[in-house]
Amino acid sequence: MRARAGSRSPKARSGQASTSRRFARWGSDEACMTQRYAHLDVLRAGAALGVMVEHLFGDLLRQVPFATGPTSLVARSVVENLSLGRFGVALFFLISGFVVPFSIRGERPLRHFAISRLFRLYPALWLALAVLTLAAWLCGEAPPAATVLANMTMAPTLFGRPWLSPIYWTLFVELVFYVLVALLFATGGLRDIVVLLGLSLGLVAATVLPVQLRVQGIASLPVQYLGMHLSFLFLGLLLRLGLVERRAGACLAAWLLGVAQLAAVISVSPFSLARGDHFVMEGLAPVLAAYLLALAVFMAAVRYERPRSALLARIGLISYAMYLFHGPVNAAVYRVLPLTGQLGDLLTMLICIGVTLALSWLVYRMVERPMIRFGRKIGS
Repeated sequence: MRARAGSRSPKARSGQASTSRRFARWGSDEACMTQRYAHLDVLRAGAALGVMVEHLFGDLLRQVPFATGPTSLVARSVVENLSLGRFGVALFFLISGFVVPFSIRGERPLRHFAISRLFRLYPALWLALAVLTLAAWLCGEAPPAATVLANMTMAPTLFGRPWLSPIYWTLFVELVFYVLVALLFATGGLRDIVVLLGLSLGLVAATVLPVQLRVQGIASLPVQYLGMHLSFLFLGLLLRLGLVERRAGACLAAWLLGVAQLAAVISVSPFSLARGDHFVMEGLAPVLAAYLLALAVFMAAVRYERPRSALLARIGLISYAMYLFHGPVNAAVYRVLPLTGQLGDLLTMLICIGVTLALSWLVYRMVERPMIRFGRKIGS
């Protein structure tokens, strides 16, 4: 008789159990190799640390812009040549596009997908927003209740409200991606290469065309970079279909999209830099280098299933909490150890990273993991 699909041999079950036990205290079955790629967790750690270092360097250059100490010189050199923040964001987007759409499965898949995303992302975000609101209140700058409530939806811009922390802008990009992925699944287009490529190129064009129409003086259409950012999530999806599932035409589509994205970044950079809208902050070179490096690192990791590091994989598990809480932690540490541009800033930065890691581990253990498990119970 043929074995049922999805069945496991005793040896395979033993190996799976061994892997689960090895990572049990950091995420139980979430760290199990049947459900996660350990090397992608390592990439998550690298992406989160890259974003943190970018913000630490940015804080230094903003707080003591005329300092000439060694740490200031290093920070300025890095920022002017490689945007570690954009590298981390691009890497996060590629990983999400590679992993998230393929979690839509099982009975009532869309319901399960919505519930899993809700309990995966929102509880930790709400805790972070509570911390930010409390900190602002203690400083005598409490945000309006409407702003806090809009932030809790993960889409404050839809309500005309700013993020409590500008760092959180990527969350809305992810949210829109989830909606698009659900629609594609419902309409049968989630694995259609032509549909995915057409949608992705349309998203890129939605950023480039308004910019070029403004530059040429033809029309003053509103400019947004949401489409550009979303296209990198879909690039991760296409790479999954090409490199892992071996779907015909997927790799070609990914290369076409990648070329279009790089051309688009080059095309909009002068406009963004002149307008100061933060898509390009220090010039084209550091942003372009960041995208190219993120793509190269991601493809190498997928191709060779490397790097593998138990420590970095565990840090990858808490990368979402790191993303949410490193800003408030940095601000608190600066009150005790202000940045100066001198070598002593290295100790300040290490303390920021260490405290963020410790707090993120607590948030993961006390909030994220229990909520993920609770979401699974509801979804099942």
